[in-house]
Amino acid sequence: MPHDIPDDQGPDRSRKAERIAWAGFMVFLVVVLFIYMLRGAGLEKDVAAANEENLRLQMHLARYLNREVQVRADVGLTNAQVRRLNRLGITNPAERLRDELLNQPELIPHEPVLGGTMHFLPDGIHVLNDRWVLAIFEDGHIRGQMLLQYEVAYGNITWQVMDSYLE
Repeated sequence: MPHDIPDDQGPDRSRKAERIAWAGFMVFLVVVLFIYMLRGAGLEKDVAAANEENLRLQMHLARYLNREVQVRADVGLTNAQVRRLNRLGITNPAERLRDELLNQPELIPHEPVLGGTMHFLPDGIHVLNDRWVLAIFEDGHIRGQMLLQYEVAYGNITWQVMDSYLE
């Protein structure tokens, strides 16, 4: 028999080699996809940090100029941030954050004057992103702004006042 094929070189061996090549290719694609996802998450954190620094500088500038800063910053929750907050137990995150803050005037670190009562203005609460809220408050006589950081865990929101000032 001139064309005898040894047992280790038949069609089964070529199928195994093809399967190994495809498996290697799929592993390679998964690794590349994972690297791109990590890079994207890192870039999102960098953008959030830059926005945070921009907001801090605007608040300090407004304090020194004693008027509002005219440059508008892009604010609001992205679709990814809404999905993240949904996973943490909050549906309609912007509305829920606003409602929670409206019910917590004790977070305002300034005393009212002339018998007024400090409260947040419903139209003055701006959800900046999935960590920060800018809120306007007043008592009918004086007005101010404050930057709050929030965290969500199991549907519960905890607040921390980062900065505030009276206008």
